Amino acid sequence: MESMKEIWRRIRSLGRRDAMERRLDEEIRFHIDQQTEKNIRAGMSPQDARRRAAIAFGGTESARERVRAEVRPALLEDFARDLRYGARVLRRAPGFATIAIVTLALGIGAATAVFSVVDGVLLQPLPYPDSDRIVRLYQVGSTGSRGNVSEPNFEDWKSGTRSFKAMAEVAAFVRVPVSTGGEQTMTPGATVSREFFEVMEARPVVGRGFLESERRVGAAPVAIVSHGFWQDRLGGGRLGDLAVQIDGALHQVVGVMPAEFDYPLGTDFWVPREQSPPQRSRTAHNFQVVARLADGVDLRTARTELGALSRALKAAYGDETWMFDAAAVPLREQLTASARPTLLLLLGAAALLLVIACLNVSNLQLARASTRQRELAVRLAIGAGRWRVIRQLLAEALVLSMAAGTAGVLAAALGVQVLLALQPGNVPRIEGVGVDLRALAFALVAAGANAAVLALVTALRSTNRDLREALSDGQRTVAGARGERARQAFVVGQVALTTVLLAGGSLLARSFIRLLAVDPGFRTEGVLILDLTWPYGGDTATRARRANLQQQLIERLGALPGVEDAGLIDEFPIGPGYFSDGQFIEMTRADEIQSFEDVKRLGEEAKSRAGYASYRIASAGYFSSLGIPLLRGRLFEESDGPGAPHVAVISESLARAKWPDRDPIGRFVQFGNMDGDLRGFRIVGVVGDVREESTEAPPEPIFYGHYRQRYVSRFSLVARTLSPGVVATAARQAVRELDAQAPLEIRTVDEALDSTLAGRRFSLTLIGVFSGAALVLAALGIYGLISYLVAERTREFGIRLALGAEATDVLRLVVGRGTILAAIGMVIGIIAALALTRLLEGMLFGISPTDPIAFGGVLLLTLITVIVASYVPARRAMRIAPATALRGE
Repeated sequence: MESMKEIWRRIRSLGRRDAMERRLDEEIRFHIDQQTEKNIRAGMSPQDARRRAAIAFGGTESARERVRAEVRPALLEDFARDLRYGARVLRRAPGFATIAIVTLALGIGAATAVFSVVDGVLLQPLPYPDSDRIVRLYQVGSTGSRGNVSEPNFEDWKSGTRSFKAMAEVAAFVRVPVSTGGEQTMTPGATVSREFFEVMEARPVVGRGFLESERRVGAAPVAIVSHGFWQDRLGGGRLGDLAVQIDGALHQVVGVMPAEFDYPLGTDFWVPREQSPPQRSRTAHNFQVVARLADGVDLRTARTELGALSRALKAAYGDETWMFDAAAVPLREQLTASARPTLLLLLGAAALLLVIACLNVSNLQLARASTRQRELAVRLAIGAGRWRVIRQLLAEALVLSMAAGTAGVLAAALGVQVLLALQPGNVPRIEGVGVDLRALAFALVAAGANAAVLALVTALRSTNRDLREALSDGQRTVAGARGERARQAFVVGQVALTTVLLAGGSLLARSFIRLLAVDPGFRTEGVLILDLTWPYGGDTATRARRANLQQQLIERLGALPGVEDAGLIDEFPIGPGYFSDGQFIEMTRADEIQSFEDVKRLGEEAKSRAGYASYRIASAGYFSSLGIPLLRGRLFEESDGPGAPHVAVISESLARAKWPDRDPIGRFVQFGNMDGDLRGFRIVGVVGDVREESTEAPPEPIFYGHYRQRYVSRFSLVARTLSPGVVATAARQAVRELDAQAPLEIRTVDEALDSTLAGRRFSLTLIGVFSGAALVLAALGIYGLISYLVAERTREFGIRLALGAEATDVLRLVVGRGTILAAIGMVIGIIAALALTRLLEGMLFGISPTDPIAFGGVLLLTLITVIVASYVPARRAMRIAPATALRGE
């Protein structure tokens, strides 16, 4: 029997190190089998014979470890050598390497940049302890729509549920005048109820929270501020010396929240809800509600309990509450709901672009492999193992992919900055987005997967051929039918995926054009908007003085050179704002309602009296400045002063909805629940409809009161002028002469409309860029394939031309080949697009996901691109000299 030393000597003599361990196992099994046979012949049972043979080779494991210790460094050394060889091979083909790296870097960079944004916005947890247990609660109406919560319903939820550890009301202020000693600025803030900071499990890092004595009506005003506000606006000073004027009232700053605390998003200060009087109406939906799930309670259980209680409240209070059910949504999901469809769409588009880039490089790699077929065949013929060749191809693909991945990460860093610059401004949690370790891991995985695909494609094509065929001197091109079919399949796949991307982009473009064509109901050119906010509240004398100041502002603005007309509206109808709406009651006479009990009683007695509309306060100049037509009756007049009977103008849609077969002029309406003033309105005019918030929403019924009769502290002045940019400076000066402290923001109607389209423009821009890049890559794929086919069939074309074929026949043959492949890809792409673009339905306006014009445009654009890409190599085929082609053979 051979000793272990002899076995080890034989193993070391093997020429291929990567087979050492396998050969060792074979040798050991061979000698164990031999010894087992000898033991059986000596009279042992088979079991004992096998056991004794194994014992005889007790050094097997130690021998195995010695082999492994030798093999592993050798394998690493060999792989490093393969990587160096792969780099040398790519340096010898700089054109191929450059094109492949740039193409892959484009795909990896785009996908990594979008992934970075998606990860930062949608996937990363909120910066609060156990943030997945924080939920947003909603009232659900009769149609299933979600909305804010009335205070009585919130109190019943809080006292009647056991599924929540803490629950709080939040009312966010988008624009509030705040002063820290200088000029007032519009600053976002929020009023929060007792358990708000318990829900978020957050505490001030400087100072303290609100005391219980500060949570009551009449208590000294206090505020907690954000870390950024404390640093930027308050200079990071000592809290005992800091106070801010919020909405006209001086608030002592008692605490500073951590830098990462940001809820509601963008908030700079928080004040106690309990310092304001309670709101007892169950139809006043003024509060957001956030809650933290109790320990051991899951979201489904909480939803079941909350829904049951809400339905019980509806049964108990009937028409006093408009809540039919309730909903609980994870806070992260709620915060990102508006941005999620757009970001997921962009991520899908970037992923498609990455796949198209990989297909393009795979096609290039196949073409290159055909030129290296003889080289690889020679290596296999002289004894190189197939795995050895595959490993070298893998190393080469890895070098290529890692270089592309590195360039892609650099491109992603730039791409993230571009995305941040282009984003419409309403994407939550966007500030901290960047290329972090998770994004780097994503890029690494993308590059590694691409390397594996490239190596697999090349290896399968290059090592699975007959060596005699590959080494034959007469084999001019060795790609074979299978190689050609593979390249054609890649081209078809590129065209199909490009068609899907182009279809999505075309639908979004068509939708955007439709949206631009929508008439908002008012003039959009040459109108200047001046947004002002005064402190809310004040006594009767203060309100009268402010109303007179508003009239002076309108007159001063209208008298400026270049201003044709001027007016006032409490909230301009386009863009985010405080659009208030509610229920009104039709009356038989102006003084029929004397109290809110009368409003409730009349609404219950005759539901036909009730109506629903947006409540606005305006001047007559608002309608003329914006070109809103007067359809019936009259507008506000000078005689409609504070002491005169209150009058109103309504929109055409309100007249049509409430009085479809009657004349609304002269009818009396009570709308006091919106501002607390119980004096009734007499309708004196009907004006044209306008679209509020955005041009996507249909016109809503609107009720306009007169600003001289119903005071508003937040309002917009509008001025019609041929030169808004020139007039803006004079308008600012005119306002400052009358009120030097009021926060003032100036914009144009075009800018207001543009802000509502920013989200769609963002999506369309990026989808358009991705689609254009995909179309270029698909064109390059077609061009590369047709060029290769022309080079491969040079002799055939020469013979055709020699036998009398026309050059145009060759042109049709070559271009037809590319067109057929593209047509197959377009058919596949259109089928896929018809299925996938239905996911865009919620993002489209005025068109269907199967819009024939959009799809027809995609087909036409793709076909033209394919014909152009095929025509260039086809021109070369037309110019082949038959004698030259035949002489080469």
